Parts: sequence; structure tokens; C-alpha cells
Amino acid sequence: MSLRKKRIALVRAASVPVVFLAVFVRPAWSTESTVAFCVESAGYLFLLGGLAVRMWSILYIGGRKSHELVTDGPYSICRNPLYVGTFLLAIGAGLCFENLLMLAAVFLIIGPVHLLAARMEERHLLELFPDAYPAYARQVPRFRPKFRNYRSREKVTVRVRAIRRIAIDTVGVLLLPEIEDLLEVLHHHQIIPVLWHFP
Repeated sequence: MSLRKKRIALVRAASVPVVFLAVFVRPAWSTESTVAFCVESAGYLFLLGGLAVRMWSILYIGGRKSHELVTDGPYSICRNPLYVGTFLLAIGAGLCFENLLMLAAVFLIIGPVHLLAARMEERHLLELFPDAYPAYARQVPRFRPKFRNYRSREKVTVRVRAIRRIAIDTVGVLLLPEIEDLLEVLHHHQIIPVLWHFP
């Protein structure tokens, strides 16, 4: 199994409990309350932030992964900006769904899985770029952005595949709040059961 397939299988497996919590667990507070509004609004901000980071990263790396070591743009301040963007999206989803258990699962399951996937990729990049990658890894943090490192070429060639991936990401993120609203309706009409209301 290729590294990409292993990484995708790992992330999909980790997403199963998070999706389960999103579908079958609801908060005990009213979804019309001020708390719900604040939590959901914070979720939208995280979703937009995560989407922006992912779009920026995909523009730089789309179609280049494993062919060249990309070290500019978002990759000059963080070695794994795509994972950072995905993590922000997961936090945003937990907040938009007003689901604190889902949010906890993001930190306890999705976070460690992304760390494991990043380490797998690092070993792969070290094999592909044995001279350049160690120096890059010494200068650029794995996840925590180091903004003073930022550098970019004046022009970046963007591949069509990258644009397609950005479009899919954008549609998926924009649908999350609508999915949450649909789940609320399905729970209200008892089409989907709520297995637990957390306090």
C-alpha cells in the first residue's frame, strides 16, 4: 500500500468516531441560546481559517508532492500546513455542530492521527530528498508556524488538479453548517435518534 493510501485510510478510520459523535450526540442546551450562537460563530471562524490555510497550501503543493521539496509559501513557515488547516477545520466543525464531545475527539483522535501521518510523510520525504530535507526540517517547525521564516517566489505555477481540489474543499466546508442544520431537523423529528445529550 502506498504512503498516500495508508495516510488516507488512517485519517478515514480516525474520522469514524468523530462522525458518530456528530450524528448521535447533541448538547443539552438550547440551540437558540446565546451560548449556542457564540459557539457556532467561533466555529465559522475556524472553518474559514482552516479553509484559507488549506487553499493557500494546495496552491503551492498541488501536483508537486513527492516530485519536489516545496519549501516556500506556507511551507516556509510550517512543514505541514495542510494538516494545520485540516485541524482548524475539524475544530470549526466541532464548534459549528455545538458538540463539545466531537471537539474533544478532534483533539484526542484527529490530532494524534495527523501527527502520525506527518511522521510517515517525513520519513518518505527523507528517503526522496536525503540531502535537502534534513536542513529544511531543522529550519521549519512541523506544525507551529514560524512567520519570520516566510518567503515565496514572485510567481507560482498552479496546476488544474490543485484548483479542482480547492473547489472540492470549499464546497465541503460550506456544506458543514447546512449538514448540522439538517441533523437538527432530523433529530427534532426523531428520524435520527439522539443517543446522548451532554451537559
